[in-house]
Amino acid sequence: MRYKCTIAYDGTNFHGFQTQKRGLRTVQEELEAVLLTINKVKTNVYASGRTDTGVHAYGQVFHFDSDIDMPEENMRNAINTRLPRDAYVTKVEKVSREFHARFSAISKEYHYLIDFGEYDPFQKDYRFFCHYQHDLPLFKAAMMQFLGVHDFRSFTKNKSLTDTVREIQSIEFEEKGTLLTIKIRGSGFMHNMVRILVAMALEVGRNKITLDQLKFIMDQKNRVFSPKILPSSGLYLVSVFYPENPKFDPNPSGSIIKTE
Repeated sequence: MRYKCTIAYDGTNFHGFQTQKRGLRTVQEELEAVLLTINKVKTNVYASGRTDTGVHAYGQVFHFDSDIDMPEENMRNAINTRLPRDAYVTKVEKVSREFHARFSAISKEYHYLIDFGEYDPFQKDYRFFCHYQHDLPLFKAAMMQFLGVHDFRSFTKNKSLTDTVREIQSIEFEEKGTLLTIKIRGSGFMHNMVRILVAMALEVGRNKITLDQLKFIMDQKNRVFSPKILPSSGLYLVSVFYPENPKFDPNPSGSIIKTE
């Protein structure tokens, strides 16, 4: 049985999603410990992608396989009653074996939160407080330069990737008081990519570089030209999108199913 799960978590006290060799606390580690209790065997969790230390999620997706055929809501409750309070599974679905949380995904949406107002210590782990002078329309114009299909090699920390072409499908802005939310949807994102893109667009908004210089940086395909990066505290994985998901068919061949 393959289960597809959607999970929300506060990334503040997690060292990212993926298990770390150094034994640091991660979301995957917590999930696999819970599933060991439920399934009585080691159960591997496969996520739609990694999130870094301090990055939050409303809609991270993972899947796992189990010999236990449990109603979806029962499985959700079984996981949530054992998870720590900074993680919560919002949905569980039974899907076919063809589904893969990472390889079946067709796009993702991230939000980055910037607060241009007075610093609030209670929000320090959930947004980036920006206190320097900026030109907001110019910043937005810089962000829109990233729309479409581009080689984003200049905007990722990962130096080993051979394919760094990605499509940014939409960029939207939402303003509430001093809080600006940048909503970015794309075919895929590389290590630190969103945080670097927003940081470099802010450099344009600060008049540190021009729009033409930003385009030049993109064309160079070299991270040395884009050294800025924003804190992980402002970044949220909001949604992972899939084609119409192959739902679990309990009897695909019409044969008699033996139950115990």
